[in-house]
Amino acid sequence: MIYERMKKKRWNDFVKAKAKTFCSVALSQGIAVWLAVAVLVSMGLQAEEELGNPRSSYGLGSAGYLKGDNLLYSLFVDTPESSWTKEEKEKALTELLLATDYIEEQASAYHCETRLICDWEENADLCSDAVVDFAINDEEDFTDRLDEEIARWVEEKVDFEGLKESYRAKGIALLVFVNNPGTSYAIVFDGTDNPKESLILFGQEPPSVFAHEILHLFGAHDLYRDAEYTQEVTAYVGAAYPLEIMYTVADENGVLRKGKIVNLVSPITAYHLGWIDYTEEIDLFPQLKREQK
Repeated sequence: MIYERMKKKRWNDFVKAKAKTFCSVALSQGIAVWLAVAVLVSMGLQAEEELGNPRSSYGLGSAGYLKGDNLLYSLFVDTPESSWTKEEKEKALTELLLATDYIEEQASAYHCETRLICDWEENADLCSDAVVDFAINDEEDFTDRLDEEIARWVEEKVDFEGLKESYRAKGIALLVFVNNPGTSYAIVFDGTDNPKESLILFGQEPPSVFAHEILHLFGAHDLYRDAEYTQEVTAYVGAAYPLEIMYTVADENGVLRKGKIVNLVSPITAYHLGWIDYTEEIDLFPQLKREQK
């Protein structure tokens, strides 16, 4: 899933600004202007709900485009409810390597060379630990506090620029592993916030989810219904590329596979990742065009 909370925050700011204008104008100019402002707010709501070209994070953040060597730094977080054992960390690494191997193979199919360096058993400087003292579960409103911790960790725990220079890497992202049930999500750069990109991976996710979320960091967009694009686009993707990994992380029977990824990267996602410069779908659906930076 995309980082919906940033989108929600921007929308909340928009609503607050409109509400302030509404109150001021209504008091000074009466009900006719009140109705006019209401129409403007309604138009703003409609514009916000219109999907397509939803963010400006096309190769802008620390992850960049998915070409050449890129780093994935793993941070294992202990919580009051759970902690990480050595065996659990090794299992997470196995799933991560399955995902990165898959991504590299998909890139190769588009004649693009990319390598995701993330094996902290071989590169000890690509992994560390952290602790939080608040609950992380579906019953608790933990997300704001966790995001604040992540913002601190990317400044204090991970030397983004130093690691990029040391490995001569083009990009870097932080993977935050939490050994609790939850819905994994990516924190992408939107042109203003979160230039140092990261994602939160909750326990027991299959490798297809790892791959899906990692691809978000490098420019891939959600292609399933009610996410980033119009129903017209998502219906097309479902018909043309039913196993596209940004459309579904399950197999053709709706099963989440363990130990294997059967999904594919369609030309649409390959284009968003910078693996190809053109796909005919951008002519059919201009909203799919990536911004040129």
